[in-house]
Amino acid sequence: MYLPKEYPFIHIYAQQKPRQPTIIKANTEGLCVLLNAIVTAIAYQENNGTAEVFDGDAEVYEVVVRLVNTHDELAPLPYQIENQ
Repeated sequence: MYLPKEYPFIHIYAQQKPRQPTIIKANTEGLCVLLNAIVTAIAYQENNGTAEVFDGDAEVYEVVVRLVNTHDELAPLPYQIENQ
């Protein structure tokens, strides 16, 4: 299924192991929606920034941007969960 190019497309490839890069593939609209979610998370720290976007299968999903203040709030890492 193909959606019009003005739809926000983003695919975020999570790390599978330590020190592996995270890759974000997106069209301009998708990056703008993600940028707005980042700005919202910074401006309204008590709330998360969210972006509704489409993946490569034209399925809608939500990207959540959460501001944290400590390193501990980053845990658990996705590749650590899989190895447990």
